[in-house]
Amino acid sequence: MRRSPLPIVLSLVALLSACGQQNAAQQGGGPPPPAQVTVEAAVAQTVPVSFEYVGRLEASREVEIRPRVAAVIERRYFEEGAPVKAGALLFKLDGASLAAQARAAGAELANRRALLAEAKLELDRNRTLAAQGFVSARALDATQTAVAVTEAGVRTAEANLADARISLGYTEIRAPLSGVMGRALQVEGALVSPTGPALTTLAQIAPIYARFSIGEDERLALEKQRAEGSLEQGRQRVGLVLADGTRVAATGTLNFSDYKANAQTGAFDMRAEFANADGALKPGQFVRVVVEGGQLPDAISVPQPAVLDGPTGKFVYVATPGEKGMTVALPRPVEVGAWVGGSEPGTGRWVIKKGLKPGDKVVVDGMARIFFPGMPVAPSEAGAPTGVPGKAGAPAAAQK
Repeated sequence: MRRSPLPIVLSLVALLSACGQQNAAQQGGGPPPPAQVTVEAAVAQTVPVSFEYVGRLEASREVEIRPRVAAVIERRYFEEGAPVKAGALLFKLDGASLAAQARAAGAELANRRALLAEAKLELDRNRTLAAQGFVSARALDATQTAVAVTEAGVRTAEANLADARISLGYTEIRAPLSGVMGRALQVEGALVSPTGPALTTLAQIAPIYARFSIGEDERLALEKQRAEGSLEQGRQRVGLVLADGTRVAATGTLNFSDYKANAQTGAFDMRAEFANADGALKPGQFVRVVVEGGQLPDAISVPQPAVLDGPTGKFVYVATPGEKGMTVALPRPVEVGAWVGGSEPGTGRWVIKKGLKPGDKVVVDGMARIFFPGMPVAPSEAGAPTGVPGKAGAPAAAQK
């Protein structure tokens, strides 16, 4: 039996009618509502600025401990990596041979002194005999010369004894300064000498130094800014940020700035000093050195998220009055300067060198809702409740 096509035709007619009604509804609904954004008025004010450099920590004083005499190590008295005080005993060397040399020098001195006493007695006798005419003047002169030679021999023997005692004292190797001991490079029983390898190292880490460098271009730019007055130099403070992002609580001071550029890198070496009384900072650590104290007068800054990257460079959206009383978001090319504020992403601010003027309404939140330049927006001041333009209140909602 052949089916009638009437039901199928009716279904197609109903479907086309529904689609037509939907298109008509969309066309008659009007444009989409303005995007909700948060704006911040650009204000020229004095902005504190800091400069960050990559640096490395080093001991303020570091020495190699070496023997001053050739001898065998008898005992080591320090713990590797432990702190020591200046004058603490580090090594004891075998001093038997040096002690024997000291005794021999003492005996030689006693012999020289005895000869001197004999020469003086002989001189006294010859003087008496010479006064009576029994000894010639030449014989008397020879006796006086013998006394002078013997006195010189005594002084030589005294110097030899002092040198022997000094060498014997070198068998006790003591810390020349307070610091932290390094690894022992020689062990008990080893024969060491002044020309041989070092026994260990000793580093003073309180205070500790942070060494960093500043490029020639950057240094010239800073000097130019100071000369023009666009950068004011206040009291400098130096901070440290560790490799994990932790900011060290203590502050340091700059204590060295090289007068010449490094021939290999073209940068100027700088150095900051930190007390490090607790010894938490260790030599060799890589750090970020933050130099604070500078100020930028009459500077405009915007939050970091407000600055976007485009095909031709960086830009911001500025809420600008448009047609029919609407507010539209227009891109504004900008030139950024120093980074100020926090070091975490999204917490700092860019100083705008060119592109903005005081009073411009910069979009700081909601940029992702702006799909094309000139799109209508509904701005609310930073700090106003969401959806209530121009009212102060709770912080604005985070960017979607």
